[in-house]
Amino acid sequence: MKLIFRLLVVLVWFSSCDDGDFTIDSFDFSGATANSCNSGASGFFVYKINGSEVLLVQLPENLFVNEITPPNTPRTQTISSSNRVIYRLYSGAVNTGVLCTNIPPANPSVVNEWLATAGTIEVTTTANRSVNEQDNSSIITGYSHLIVFKNINFDKGNGSQQLFTELNFGSYVTNVAPPASFVDLNVNRCGSSTDFLFKISGTQALTLRTAPGLFENQITQPGSPRTALIDTNNSLALSYYSDNINAIFMCSQPTPSIPTLSQLWQADFGVSGQSGLIEVVTTEEFQIPTDNQSPLIGYRHTVVLKNMTLTRNGVSFQLGNAYPFGSFVTSL
Repeated sequence: MKLIFRLLVVLVWFSSCDDGDFTIDSFDFSGATANSCNSGASGFFVYKINGSEVLLVQLPENLFVNEITPPNTPRTQTISSSNRVIYRLYSGAVNTGVLCTNIPPANPSVVNEWLATAGTIEVTTTANRSVNEQDNSSIITGYSHLIVFKNINFDKGNGSQQLFTELNFGSYVTNVAPPASFVDLNVNRCGSSTDFLFKISGTQALTLRTAPGLFENQITQPGSPRTALIDTNNSLALSYYSDNINAIFMCSQPTPSIPTLSQLWQADFGVSGQSGLIEVVTTEEFQIPTDNQSPLIGYRHTVVLKNMTLTRNGVSFQLGNAYPFGSFVTSL
């Protein structure tokens, strides 16, 4: 009985902490959405609003880079004068206009503010994916950055403090530009070569490099396309650049340094009968496409990419069961 009584005393002491140093005051922002102010500029911060309450996190914006973090290895920052966490209670309801302005309005006013004085901020980043179940294609729509405070101590401004061993702020989501819709765009070549095909849409390029023999001037039989797997000799890539590109840029050797390459997604190696398959159907091309009695001028090669997965830094998305890369004509 004495042991049980002592344990109860210790539990009560930890729960109350009413000696002026710590209290059990708390807050709950679990149902609020994280937003940010000053993205791309100085003074960037992330915040959550819950009625008249606000929780602010001021961190370098590059801590929210669109790259997944390795398992159990979050990005970390120590709370300091530049890495700040602030809780505020206002005199009335708060909105973005109250927070994201150079001259704060007179109302609502701050009636209570807690400033974090110690602790660690952890950021764990994962990719958000949208899946089309009809063709099994997917896209990366953005990244979720889960913010967790460890051993965070708040100075409540009245001589007391509030300590949280672990406090989950929630996820701040950053959006990304999805892959362009390349389906209806022309297939381009550099001169008469067929080993490098590409499509361009603004700042993005979809490129296909193949070994010789895939685009012969000879028709394929129905149901028997020429095929190749993505491997060391055949590659598919999606590239993002810092500015718009054109065919001159794509065909220049060496590739110009400007605009710069910002993202490179590469197709995973294929597995026979399962994934990463390039299919080519070759037909005759006549001077009048609808009249096979008109002069033969070349051969049309139609390319379909089957079950392609593109990957970058551990994040993947799928082009779908059968992605129509497009067609082009080679002369006689």
